[in-house]
Amino acid sequence: MSNITLIMTRKPLEEVDFIGHNGRWGRMIVVKGGKVLSGRITDVISSPDIFSPGFAMVPFASLVNLASAGMSAVLSGGFGKTTFRIGYNGICLETFGGDVEVVARFDILERFRTDNKASYFVQLKPRPEKPYEIRMDISRNVKGYTDEKGEKHAGVNDNGHCFRVYGHDTRNSAGGKAGILIHEASHPGWLIGCIAPREVNNKIASYNFTPSKNAMKTLFQLMGGFSEGKKADLLVMDW
Repeated sequence: MSNITLIMTRKPLEEVDFIGHNGRWGRMIVVKGGKVLSGRITDVISSPDIFSPGFAMVPFASLVNLASAGMSAVLSGGFGKTTFRIGYNGICLETFGGDVEVVARFDILERFRTDNKASYFVQLKPRPEKPYEIRMDISRNVKGYTDEKGEKHAGVNDNGHCFRVYGHDTRNSAGGKAGILIHEASHPGWLIGCIAPREVNNKIASYNFTPSKNAMKTLFQLMGGFSEGKKADLLVMDW
């Protein structure tokens, strides 16, 4: 079975403000095939830029079968290296067990500075030397719930479907282990520590959830549909 790995970079820094909430944009690509062991940013930028605006317009059915342009060969069944461009950077992946192909790309949104801009919200630590494990999850916070006092807490979808990040040591503001999810969000106010993918060329904070919901739907489809506990990997390259 092919491995699915989400790879995200937060560079260059692009901040966004919406109704008093500050966030930052980033990029995410999804690769399928061999196991991704690690990654590193390189200065190799001479290969074709597969992330040009035209690339985003490739129909999804064709995109899934498209081997990413500019990749060096990977030793099928063994260790290998795959190098490609993401934005203005090159990324070299250490892989094992077969070729790797890019099957999707997204923009991402995270919460960034506090409302007074004096400090920062929690964010998942970079770990390019080893991917985090993520699992499909059903979260009451994502779905929304009513607490014991009868107060309603809004969610971002009706089923609670998301990914939960495992194996990290990122701490929340109280010093405990942060619960970090990947779920849809329309603007930074829906995020504290969590990561929200969205369709490319939709970096506009608003009340519109559609670009982010479509991105999450695509992620689940790439993994054969939602099933609680289904696993993938997440490689976080930088701050």
